[in-house]
Amino acid sequence: MNLKLETEFSKADILQEVDALKKQIDNMRPLPEDVEGKVMQKLRLDWNYHSNAIEGNRLSYGETVAFLMEGITAKGKPLKDHLDIRGHNEAINFLLSIVKESRPISEVEIRALHKMILVEPYEVSAQTTEGIPTTKRISIGEYKTSANHVKTATGETHYYATPEETPAKMQELMEWYTEVSNHSEIHPVVIAALFHHKFVSIHPFDDGNGRLSRILMNLILMQKGYPPVVIKMDDRQNYYALLSRADNGDGWPFIEYITEQLQSSLQLYMKAANGQNIDEESDIDKEIALFKMEIKKEVKLKEKKSEVLIRNTIERDIYPLFRRITNKTGEFDEFFFDNEKYFEYPLQIGKSNPVFKVSFEDLTFSPEIPINNNCINYYCVFKEFKNSDKKFDLSINWKINFEEFIYTITDITSVEQQEIIKRFINELKLAIKNIL
Repeated sequence: MNLKLETEFSKADILQEVDALKKQIDNMRPLPEDVEGKVMQKLRLDWNYHSNAIEGNRLSYGETVAFLMEGITAKGKPLKDHLDIRGHNEAINFLLSIVKESRPISEVEIRALHKMILVEPYEVSAQTTEGIPTTKRISIGEYKTSANHVKTATGETHYYATPEETPAKMQELMEWYTEVSNHSEIHPVVIAALFHHKFVSIHPFDDGNGRLSRILMNLILMQKGYPPVVIKMDDRQNYYALLSRADNGDGWPFIEYITEQLQSSLQLYMKAANGQNIDEESDIDKEIALFKMEIKKEVKLKEKKSEVLIRNTIERDIYPLFRRITNKTGEFDEFFFDNEKYFEYPLQIGKSNPVFKVSFEDLTFSPEIPINNNCINYYCVFKEFKNSDKKFDLSINWKINFEEFIYTITDITSVEQQEIIKRFINELKLAIKNIL
């Protein structure tokens, strides 16, 4: 493998400057635990925010800090934006375990990191090769199965590796990485920056390639004892332009750019080690977020219930959840001669019929369904167990209450849905076992 270009890049003066700065910091080690912790916390928060913001995440810096440090979700912001931040942070934790255990980077680790970043499969808008609008399911931890070329700002198409080429291209990348890593004359920053560019050029996954490329670049740097690099959201156009130049064979400007960002991270360590303030002007968002967390302990922000809010919650969250529950309980139908699943809506006092009943077969939420702002009931009824010696009926009832203030209007994540479904099924299994 011809590594002449990588070797030549490694002789640049700026890389010697970086190593001199790193040596200064290493000579000051061990740094006080609070200094090390404060610098790494800032770098991680910046990394989480900026890397996701570059890809379109709508959480502000302050909202990112509040979510990661206190679990406070940003009102009005999409659930997926929160999932992306959480997944990215978990990927950094996984990265740190790889560094600590000195494990080599492999395609297995890359797939695992991709799963963490994207959290769960999802649908996105797409176009067919004929330009017809369609949807595309984004898988996690699996190489792409369809082309993911993109249109540039000039209207031209930027081509990545085809799905058929991707496995071989990734194998070539890992072989290149193994060889350059064992080459004493090739600088780690050159390796990290070129790995980033080569990975993005392949674009091996349907989504998440940008975030993952920056994670892998930092993994390479941190394995060699350097701090992570943070590409700022405000600088993304310059960042993209330098990647584009590397696509056209001019790779040094991108390497130089990454080196400059690494210098910034090292200078942060130097300032902290010398007792200087490492906060930036942009950190005002963080200060606001932390202050809001503090005063929220005293000010209880509440959403008063209304018929509109309750109807929205039932239609958006409760009905889809109980459709899944009903489908799962359908696995038990074969053991009974009959079954019935339905919702009951209690009517207000004075009505001739005390409840309004909606069977699962008619499970559509129409304006005619009465809401008394208090509760709804879900029933799962099984009739006549198919055993003449132990014939019985079984009914499970879940009541959903709407208190005046003590509930929040929010999306139920897929993980939360799975936990609720699991609990319901466990109750059903336990009820059957107790009778048998």
